[in-house]
Amino acid sequence: MKLKNKVCLITGSSRGIGKAIALGFAKEGGHVIVTYRSDRKAAVKTAAEIGLKDIYKLDVSKKTSVQNIFTKVKKKYGKIDVLVNNAGVNKTNDFDKLSEKDWDYVMDTNLKGVFFCCQEVLKHMPNKGKIINIGSLSGEYGGPRTPSYAAAKAGVMSLTHCLARFTGKKNINVNCISPGIIAGEFTQASMAKSVRKIIDNLLLIKRPGKNEDIVGAAIFLATKESEYITGQTISINGGAWVR
Repeated sequence: MKLKNKVCLITGSSRGIGKAIALGFAKEGGHVIVTYRSDRKAAVKTAAEIGLKDIYKLDVSKKTSVQNIFTKVKKKYGKIDVLVNNAGVNKTNDFDKLSEKDWDYVMDTNLKGVFFCCQEVLKHMPNKGKIINIGSLSGEYGGPRTPSYAAAKAGVMSLTHCLARFTGKKNINVNCISPGIIAGEFTQASMAKSVRKIIDNLLLIKRPGKNEDIVGAAIFLATKESEYITGQTISINGGAWVR
């Protein structure tokens, strides 16, 4: 029960990686706050699997939504110990065909949303709090058909460094997990088969990742076992991109 009595808010936790982390945190005794933007049905199902009734509709791209939900959580539970910035979207296209609208849509959620959540949680987080940002292999490797997503995720990694420098004196650890190709709805909907084949050929561990592959690192970064780790990006990608 490594997260007993810890209030853990996970954005985009109705399904995918966010859901897997929510379930993992709950097994470790964490009080998990499930959030969603559009799929309430999935959020209700996730909360039921955890044994909780609390779910919150949260659009991280809207500052007022972030402020409203984080304030409600603080008012009800008195604090937010762990924040996982997982909510993300993608729009794939060739570089010269990507529209300004699609660029802004991805940036507003994947980068500006992380900024909003990090800035807001500092008002409600005690010392020795934990912030975990979810990056992506795309932000390290540079996805050929996801320029907005790759740029946003690279920005998340840089933002992680910046915030870690700011919060070190507050004993708040800020780190990033960078998943590789994770089999699931998100990858299926956003990655062309040709690109998937390229990445598959790069893998040192010859299988696609699973949502559960991310959970162990997330738990580690959320607990006191990682108190001397901050400003780091942990890549979980099966060896597809080695630095």
